[in-house]
Amino acid sequence: MNNAGQPREPQVVANVSAFGIPSARACPKLTNARMVREHMLINDAKVEDSVEVLWLQGKTWFVDIRIGFNEDPQQGWAFAGQIEWEEPRVTFHHLLDTSGDTGSDCGSFVFTDFGCLEAGEVTRDNKVLPFEEKWLRVADSASTHAFIAEKDNQLAAVKIRQAKHIACVGKLGAAIYVDKDGVLELERVFTTQEKDTGESSTIALLDYFASARWQLAETS
Repeated sequence: MNNAGQPREPQVVANVSAFGIPSARACPKLTNARMVREHMLINDAKVEDSVEVLWLQGKTWFVDIRIGFNEDPQQGWAFAGQIEWEEPRVTFHHLLDTSGDTGSDCGSFVFTDFGCLEAGEVTRDNKVLPFEEKWLRVADSASTHAFIAEKDNQLAAVKIRQAKHIACVGKLGAAIYVDKDGVLELERVFTTQEKDTGESSTIALLDYFASARWQLAETS
């Protein structure tokens, strides 16, 4: 799908203090990284094998998009916000979350030649269990641009542009675009709307990303 819902570039600089985290702090080893997840273990058992995960990290702003739950390419979860680094732990502040549960999660990181290992705890069925995620650093970018959009004085969407990738996260879904020979193509998209809305919810989401008044939040 060529140039579908292409998010336009911003003209203004964002007032980040109104939407961001005062304690946000960059992790130098993650800045400008594009990560994909190789596996996730919960209590030493592999989970979510069908899920494709893209994590784009700027200086402090990030997006994390996960699509393919239950082997369904229309089922996804995404969150975006800022990180807070205090070695060896990274706290991910979910300033936007398609599940509606804005909060934070925290993991301890070990950096390797392939990327990094993240370990921490997750709650499943009211039980706290250990988890591990193996992240592959597939690319580094010379720079990353983070943008935000607001509605009614609240954060409505986050966009990260890094090399040939653009990823957008809003309250109702997320989209990933790839620049192929100067043409921006839609690679993956999901919405949180009911399936019986058909393509209309996807089109509405892409239209929103295309028409949003994006404001530059950070360059790294």
